Amino acid sequence: MTFSLAGLLRVRSAQERAAAEQLSQASADVARAEAAERSVADGLTGIGAEAGDGAALMAIAAARAAGRSMLGDLQTLTELLRGEEETARAAHVEARRDLKGLERMEAAYTTSAAKAELDAEQRALDEVAGLRAARAEGSAA
Repeated sequence: MTFSLAGLLRVRSAQERAAAEQLSQASADVARAEAAERSVADGLTGIGAEAGDGAALMAIAAARAAGRSMLGDLQTLTELLRGEEETARAAHVEARRDLKGLERMEAAYTTSAAKAELDAEQRALDEVAGLRAARAEGSAA
């Protein structure tokens, strides 16, 4: 006898693996965005204020303004990616919960089926023993 929900268990297992993969990808995206954010922030601190003339000072100001704008964009992107990561995490938790529920059902079914098989075997042994006892009594009489 096989577990009647074995097909569903395989589907849930595949869904859980896909959700885990999406969570992993989302986490990697967040890590890359955070690294880019740190890089731009470090680059902004490296822009010096030593200007020899007015044109150089204006170039430094423009570089800082562009850098701050880029940093703001990266911070926004990082927050969006964190939201996607949380969504992926929630989907993975749900898929994992569904899978674990079916795995528990399968384990209970397997235990029940094994017990039923052992009970049937014990009944057969009891019947054989009863027949032997009856034959032994019949031949002794």
